[in-house]
Amino acid sequence: MEAKSTAPAGPKPAAAKPKVVIEAYSFRRQGWPYIRKSANVFLVCLLISVLMVGAGRFVLFRTKPDTMGAAQKQSAARDRLNQAEAERIEIRDFLPKFEQLRARGFFGPENRLAMLEAIRDIQKRHRLLPIEYNFEPQQIVAVDAALLGPELELHSTAVQFKMKMLHELDLVNIMRDLKQAGFFSVKECDVLAEEPQTETAPRLLGASCTLYWLTIGPPTVVAPEGVVQ
Repeated sequence: MEAKSTAPAGPKPAAAKPKVVIEAYSFRRQGWPYIRKSANVFLVCLLISVLMVGAGRFVLFRTKPDTMGAAQKQSAARDRLNQAEAERIEIRDFLPKFEQLRARGFFGPENRLAMLEAIRDIQKRHRLLPIEYNFEPQQIVAVDAALLGPELELHSTAVQFKMKMLHELDLVNIMRDLKQAGFFSVKECDVLAEEPQTETAPRLLGASCTLYWLTIGPPTVVAPEGVVQ
């Protein structure tokens, strides 16, 4: 038998390394494509932005009249609300005074029969001497239209009365009670001392007064001769 050789084999040849080829940098082939791509994206974004701005302005232009109209309606509603609140406060503050004036007959038509009864009651309550009185025709008092409005008018009736009295307090009492029965404004009032007819007769005072009885009511119809009906 032949003996086999056990000598170690020689080293294996090393694997071949890949060749690295370094090419020269070319802006046209390598740089420009990136710039062109970025420029395209920028132009697309710019176009979209321009379209969005234009669309926004178009929508704003179309909706501007409606927006202005809504703003005007809102402002008008706010003004009405403020006016209603102001009127509510005025009514709340004026209501007690209104009730007092209405109780005195300031609002509504004249009630001359009730006024005559009030004068007789005052005379009886204070035990006054006989009173002579006269009611003249009612007249319209010219006032600023903004104070009353077209639905109401201020009316005035001149009331003249004469009375004899023992003391000036009698005149004070009748004036005070008359202002509770109606809304009166004193035009003039003269008080004179009268000479007694006899030595034992009491010394009397004479009063001659003119008052204006004021009322507020709806417009009245004026007769052809100028007298208010």
